[in-house]
Amino acid sequence: MDAEVLELSAAAPLAHALAADIARRRGIRALSIKGPVAEHHGLRAPRMSADADVLVEPARFAEFCDDLAGLGWRTRVGRDTPSLLPQHSATYIHPDWPCDIDVHWMFPGFFADAEVVFEALWRSRSTLTIASTRVSAPSRPGTAVVMALHAVRDLRAERHRSERLLVLTALTDSFTENERDEFIGIVRVGGAGWALKDLLAQAGLPGVDDDGDEARRLGWDIFRSNVDDASSVAWWRQIGAARWWEKPAWLWRAVWVPRRDVPRNDVDSLPSHREAWEYRVRRWARGWRATMRHLRGNGKGQTR
Repeated sequence: MDAEVLELSAAAPLAHALAADIARRRGIRALSIKGPVAEHHGLRAPRMSADADVLVEPARFAEFCDDLAGLGWRTRVGRDTPSLLPQHSATYIHPDWPCDIDVHWMFPGFFADAEVVFEALWRSRSTLTIASTRVSAPSRPGTAVVMALHAVRDLRAERHRSERLLVLTALTDSFTENERDEFIGIVRVGGAGWALKDLLAQAGLPGVDDDGDEARRLGWDIFRSNVDDASSVAWWRQIGAARWWEKPAWLWRAVWVPRRDVPRNDVDSLPSHREAWEYRVRRWARGWRATMRHLRGNGKGQTR
């Protein structure tokens, strides 16, 4: 497939169709989420997507990813790093496709077990046509929960504020009573009440503010307060939580990125020494600014 021929506007819908085809052939349950699904349900303004998001039943996540890899898709080169939110997906790229495929085994903001969340979304799933292919997707209420969780992670972004407003408007103006009941049911079963407590209150829906343990709630709130600097804050929290004799090693890992681990798309070629140093210098500059903001602003005292 020629990347010059495959335009981005066509690639993302085709990626959803590809994911659905893999799932169908292998008997894997998978749900297309966000993007065209949200647009179909009137929960996102129409726009071109740069990727395709798919939620796969957790027990068969690795199998689905292996099938993608068998078709030439691969993950970007990089290293595992601390995160304020649990790892929830893997991003796959292909040299001939101008879009990514983000394969999720869970979705941030749901605090319940990933299997429980998937089953709740799968039970009420709908089917729609994307790129002339029948695709499984969450129902309108299920999609509303996913889009709300996606939006509230960073309400400083105008696009996210707009998407949150679309969900709120749908809940209050156009959802049927059954749809509202299904929405709050998925929130409860999926443990999303803590993340969506403000939205639920605005929509006049009963709140569920005790989801998850204190650590997960704290992690979610710290992430939302430090979205732009989440990587640096996560490193400082990791260093702060480490035992005293482990701290130097964690600090070194935070500062130094080996040449082989410099993020890149091409797994078969190392960056030049100059490219590696340029990446490190840019990263140090970002990290320094983020650390200063963290110490001065709302992140103070959150490194432990």
